[in-house]
Amino acid sequence: MASLTFTLREQHRLPLDLGDLQPERLAGESERALAARPLLLGNRRQALGELMAVRMGDPGTVVIEGTGGSCDRLGAGMSRGRLIVDGDAGRFLGLGMSGGDIEVRGSVGPLAAAEAAGGVVRIAGDAGPRLGGCLPGAGGLSGAAVLVQGSCAELAGQKMRRGLIVVGGDAGPHLAMGLRGGTVIVRGACGPDPGPLMARGTLWLAREPDRLLPTFVEDAVHALLWLRPLERHLAALGLAGAVPADALDRGEGQRPAQ
Repeated sequence: MASLTFTLREQHRLPLDLGDLQPERLAGESERALAARPLLLGNRRQALGELMAVRMGDPGTVVIEGTGGSCDRLGAGMSRGRLIVDGDAGRFLGLGMSGGDIEVRGSVGPLAAAEAAGGVVRIAGDAGPRLGGCLPGAGGLSGAAVLVQGSCAELAGQKMRRGLIVVGGDAGPHLAMGLRGGTVIVRGACGPDPGPLMARGTLWLAREPDRLLPTFVEDAVHALLWLRPLERHLAALGLAGAVPADALDRGEGQRPAQ
């Protein structure tokens, strides 16, 4: 059966809140009920049917087409099912999600996967500031896996507690500020001062950062045996090869000189 599909009729300069369009909230809805569902455009409510065309299908997979950077809160609070965003996304993609799978075929704005406790977020483009971070007074990513093919802006992984962030491109300044747990992998270049106020967790950087804080000191060369299980986990998420083979070889075999 085809997926339940929504197509924006036009792009809007005002923010459009699409937080209600997720699989668990749309099951059992008729086409008429969906078209009448109110959406918030700026500070005014407008019927979904006026803003989007609806093509009925299986609500276990929801596809939203024609999105742009003003489309906010896509997948916020999601707990199950699959959401495909065929375009860019705005702020708060996957905010507080606890399960399910979000695929974005473009780039995303600030605070994508902020405070996410579970599920998988896949982003084909770039990510804005505070990827996997948090709103003021809250904690960051606590169990989800976030996979970005492009680059990310500043403060990715802020106050992260558990989970996984993989950035295929470059990362901005102050990566993993206040990190308390979990793993952050950056395969490209890393901006200055990663890991400020970091207490626990792992940063895996493919290249030396532009500037390293003086609180980080060289300790020794360790056998990173966890890289093999990590590579298997990434392969199951569709990211085979995310950890370079030479790193795996070094991780298994290299020891400090005696």
